[in-house]
Amino acid sequence: MWFPLTNITSCFKSVGQRRRSLSTWCEDKCVKASCISEDLLRTLLAKGSCKENVDKPAFFAFLKSDLTSSGTQVIKFYNVKINKGDHYNPTTGMFTAPRQGIYQVSCTIVGYDTHVYYYQITLNGTPYTLGNTSSGGSWNSQTSTVLMDLKKGDRVYVEHRGGSQKVHANTNSYFSGYLLQ
Repeated sequence: MWFPLTNITSCFKSVGQRRRSLSTWCEDKCVKASCISEDLLRTLLAKGSCKENVDKPAFFAFLKSDLTSSGTQVIKFYNVKINKGDHYNPTTGMFTAPRQGIYQVSCTIVGYDTHVYYYQITLNGTPYTLGNTSSGGSWNSQTSTVLMDLKKGDRVYVEHRGGSQKVHANTNSYFSGYLLQ
């Protein structure tokens, strides 16, 4: 038996407030609720509160202009498109984890012309993963995507490592990350 969406909403609130089982709730409120409705309610209840989803940090930033690096230095991605929670600092180029959890962090670097560019994703001063663009042809890119088990206050950033190389900017080279759980 199907019932209007307004009933689902009010029944959903009722289930959430009383913390009763869905099967008991269906017997009391809907008599013959369909399995689809029960599955939908189960999924909605499992999602957690809206606050949990709103507080998930995420960032996405590009290089503002072409960059020539020499020696070891933090790459600062100034052109910030997303910075949910303001945990990425474009001035320092560092993301600071606001809470413990599993984060996905990604970096794409596009080497300028035929230059090889060596970089690393760094966690609290220690290389976490290494990457480099290739030297064959022009505009070679490299993407590194990692899962990191971060604690509150951990700092993650991208560093150039060694030599003097140039990186292509605009939307081609970027740094991003977000909390998975």
